[in-house]
Amino acid sequence: MILQCAHPGQFHCNEYDELRSRWLKQTMESFIPHPLFNLITVSNLDGRQVGELKPEFYDKILVDAPCSNDRSWLFSSDIQQATLRLLQRNELSVLQFQLLRSAIKALRPGGSLVYSTCTLSKEENSSVINLILNSCTNVIPVNISEIAKAVSQEFTFHSGTQQHELLVLPEKGRAWGPMYVAKLKKM
Repeated sequence: MILQCAHPGQFHCNEYDELRSRWLKQTMESFIPHPLFNLITVSNLDGRQVGELKPEFYDKILVDAPCSNDRSWLFSSDIQQATLRLLQRNELSVLQFQLLRSAIKALRPGGSLVYSTCTLSKEENSSVINLILNSCTNVIPVNISEIAKAVSQEFTFHSGTQQHELLVLPEKGRAWGPMYVAKLKKM
């Protein structure tokens, strides 16, 4: 989607899971115009190591973090799946924090980072971002509240978020949500 809306100099996608990495390549080959395809690199590195491997290399980073994926069980009655997802939240927040730390190391000064999940979990959303903001003195939050105003007819937002974050609430009959997004800038 990013490549269909913009023309970056280089575009690097990383997916640690080998099966998902292959799926990502196939999807991009299906949708990306062939002349743009040579601008794309796809890897399956451990995202926690990218900052060490490519310090201050990227202008913009999207961390679409593994999460407890509330959408998959939110409208179902599978109690076992819901229980498993809830148990994973503590482990996932540690991984998410590590992925963000690595991404910040890989980000050039002045660069921006967007963090996203598909969960309602405060532990995986605001708490992870707050931990990053409290532990990384070279990162500041970026106000994205205007985005919510621009798309308020399409999405329902949780009202209890800060200016640098949005939480799209799921609704029956709609194909999106939950979706959490926060934006940070490296100084």
